[in-house]
Amino acid sequence: MRTVLILAGTLALGACASGPNTAPPPTGFDASASAFTGWVRVTGEEFQLFSGQRDLSNPVSRACVSGALPRNLQRASGDLSGSQVRFSGRTLAWADRGQAQTHDWQGSTITNGCRKDVVILADRVEVLR
Repeated sequence: MRTVLILAGTLALGACASGPNTAPPPTGFDASASAFTGWVRVTGEEFQLFSGQRDLSNPVSRACVSGALPRNLQRASGDLSGSQVRFSGRTLAWADRGQAQTHDWQGSTITNGCRKDVVILADRVEVLR
């Protein structure tokens, strides 16, 4: 009996580690759009886009979609945290990144901190307020 329980626990842990571990984007997010508007939190080589300012102020909220700008623009975007912005670009299905744990977008590494099925590959950003 003990061997069976250990084996079952090992299999469950392996399934969690190898599974997709993502969720659909928040309600109202249009993955086919070419512009994405919301409130941004910049975390290193990645940004997290929230639909509402209240979600942005919650440090544990995952009501966001991760993305990145090309390397030089991403590095210069750290002061955008807390701003309402519009990113232009496209989305990538997280499953389409291949076997890697991250995705390289023109020199920026996306880790998908929001853990959604899609990420934003942005080309430019506009601050709205």
